[in-house]
Amino acid sequence: MVMRGSALFLFCPSACSFLSPHLLFVAEDRAGAPQPPCNTSHRWWMLMLASKGLLAMGNLIKVLGKDLENCPHFFLDFENAQPTEAETAVWNQVSAVLEEAHGILAELQSYNGAGQEIREAIQNPNDLQLQEKAWNAVCPLVAKLKRFYEFSLRLENALRSLLEALTSPPYAPMQHLEREQALAKQFAEILHFTLSFDELKMTNPAIQNDFSYYRRTISRNRLNNQQLEAENEVNNEMANRMSLFYAEATPMLKTLSNATTKFVSENKTLPIEDTTDCLSTMACVCRVMLETPEYRCRFTNTDTMLFCMRVMVGVIILYDHVHPVGAFAKTSKIDMKGCIKVLKEQPSNSVEGLLNALRYTTRHLNDDSTSKQIRALLQ
Repeated sequence: MVMRGSALFLFCPSACSFLSPHLLFVAEDRAGAPQPPCNTSHRWWMLMLASKGLLAMGNLIKVLGKDLENCPHFFLDFENAQPTEAETAVWNQVSAVLEEAHGILAELQSYNGAGQEIREAIQNPNDLQLQEKAWNAVCPLVAKLKRFYEFSLRLENALRSLLEALTSPPYAPMQHLEREQALAKQFAEILHFTLSFDELKMTNPAIQNDFSYYRRTISRNRLNNQQLEAENEVNNEMANRMSLFYAEATPMLKTLSNATTKFVSENKTLPIEDTTDCLSTMACVCRVMLETPEYRCRFTNTDTMLFCMRVMVGVIILYDHVHPVGAFAKTSKIDMKGCIKVLKEQPSNSVEGLLNALRYTTRHLNDDSTSKQIRALLQ
């Protein structure tokens, strides 16, 4: 933004040109009348008001400065980002974990449970053949649930490595995300996996039914002084940990939330804002990419839009769990109205699950500090 004579000009990087707000008052029917630059209508109208003397110059600079500070504008290449030499060590560590993620989701998606076998065994408690049939059906499923749980522990360690890399001095979170895009992409992939896993888990009651039957059977046999071979794979201590994990409505998100909180508490020399700013910056970057045509047109894969939306919702929920006042307060660094509006502009069948995640898995939505407008947007 510069002054030339009595005219105020705004520099628009994407257009590489100077535009004067005095041009706003060109007659509407004049050919080639200029349009607000860079899809930044808010700034455009601030400039118009300033040019007419309706907004003091100090307030204009304050508004523009705050907008630029809170909304970093850069393209985060979720499709093609490759690690630099400095990122390679962490990237390789996290990549080894993420390689399993697709397989975990595929297994969870095809998880049908042993509901019929369990019902038959319960209805016929004296039929040893049906008891054995149910047990043989449940055991491989519990082994699968154990793999899911153990993967959550590896994911927790991967997240910690990424947080260390993306919050370390001397760079600010925005600089980290822009400089280390391969790590930012992996962080996004963890969030995408987390929301996908939890969405599948929430819609599959067979998981908890199977595990409950397994534990009841183990307890019953223990009372009868019988040791079942399956206990060697899932002992009582492991079963207790798994039970706590699957009792959560969103177990993977809970794992990430606990991991992030633990990371903050263990790194006392690192201000909590460095971690929460990393999350809020990621949410802002995703929102800006989703609402800016110049960025959206750079997506070559049709699934990238949904990926970007999932990541945005994931960091919002994580921020809301980790930040002391959450994502919905006026002091939050996340533009919740803007994020919700971006989601609502998409086809409802593709975003209803994400809106439900904001409604039901956040911590501070129903706090008194949440505005009525935001609550109304999520109704």
